[in-house]
Amino acid sequence: MNHIQTYLIDNFIFLMIIVSTYFIVSMKSSVDKSLKIHMAVNMTLLLLISINGFYMDSLKISGSTGINAVLSEIFYYGTKPLPMVALISMADKSTKKNYIPAVINLLVYVSYYILNRNSVMSEPVMQLHGPIGYFYIVTEWVYWIIFLSVLNIRFYRESNNNPLGIFLYISVLMTANIMDSCGIKEGILIKTYAVAFLLYYLIIHVHISQQVNEEKDIKLREQRLSMMLSQIQPHFLYNTLNTITALCRANPKLAEETTVKFSKYLRENMYSMETSDTHPFERELEHIKIYLEIEKLRFGDRLNVEYDIKSKDFSVPVLTLQPIVENAVKHGICKRLEGGTVKIETRKEGRDNIIVISDNGEGFDPEEKLNDGKEHIGIQNANERLKNTVKTEMEIYSMVGVGTRVTIVIPGEKVKIKQFRGDRREIHSIGR
Repeated sequence: MNHIQTYLIDNFIFLMIIVSTYFIVSMKSSVDKSLKIHMAVNMTLLLLISINGFYMDSLKISGSTGINAVLSEIFYYGTKPLPMVALISMADKSTKKNYIPAVINLLVYVSYYILNRNSVMSEPVMQLHGPIGYFYIVTEWVYWIIFLSVLNIRFYRESNNNPLGIFLYISVLMTANIMDSCGIKEGILIKTYAVAFLLYYLIIHVHISQQVNEEKDIKLREQRLSMMLSQIQPHFLYNTLNTITALCRANPKLAEETTVKFSKYLRENMYSMETSDTHPFERELEHIKIYLEIEKLRFGDRLNVEYDIKSKDFSVPVLTLQPIVENAVKHGICKRLEGGTVKIETRKEGRDNIIVISDNGEGFDPEEKLNDGKEHIGIQNANERLKNTVKTEMEIYSMVGVGTRVTIVIPGEKVKIKQFRGDRREIHSIGR
């Protein structure tokens, strides 16, 4: 068995940690790029120290002398404190003064080997004794003092972090440092550093992922607010209140009924801010009926509504269909002097549920709508919720002077609709 095979077998777990870290930091994530580079550099340093340590042991066994032995020893003693510098840099990136003890340590050993070059060149690799042999240990414990001071300031005084996890983290590292320095288990400190660095990165990754998820939740709530506001347009509020005012004189009973319906309509919009992503289609349909009944009071015989509901045992994203119906009334039927008909249909095809909302109103040119430079908030929000929630999109067909038809296919293979987190297909969304 050659030296390389021996090293690979003796350090298999350590090498797997190094390789795993390289793989993890190369993955796309929200973690800052500088931290990924820092982790890769730290792990490379540990790998070089480990390889050099094994090489020193080989030279010691063979009794080799010369420049290779000297350079190996200088690298060994000069880089010993560097993992501790890397550890401190993770907690405190604000200063470069942390490198001063490591530079002094390196200069001390370089000076020692230069001043004693005649003797060390003829001697095999051996453990240094006396003050010079323990200088790197003193440097490491200087870094321990710096590290504990940084933790005291950053984690105990300036934050509310639970100190138990940090205490265990420090205890394991310190124990490994003592065992390595005293020769109880040589090489254990490098392996412990590798685990510590990887654990630190994973903790940071989880923490940032949680922050990203929280930001997504905030954005989702903002979208819901925008969606709600887009449904309760000022012109609709104004016209409805005017209608109720006129009915108070002409038909008080109908005015009272309309007020109750309008109140229920507003309450349903507020409900959408607090509910989950989906609710039963029947509830969405009830909300649409209230809206259409109020509009019918305004437009009378100009607005006709037809329902052909053959399937209703499924769920839809909250307030997804209402903006489509509102567009049909506002931009389709109302633009025609003689009015028209809005038709809402549902049917089941295999496992899927099909929703069709059509009107025989004014219609529009899809190409013009795509390039009119306007934000069609209601339709865009509805389509976005369909994509995120049930992995589907609305298909819109319209022809000027003929009308518009919107078709939505709700997949039925899942018993319960939940938020879809996979790949999303991007297609043009046409709204009015």
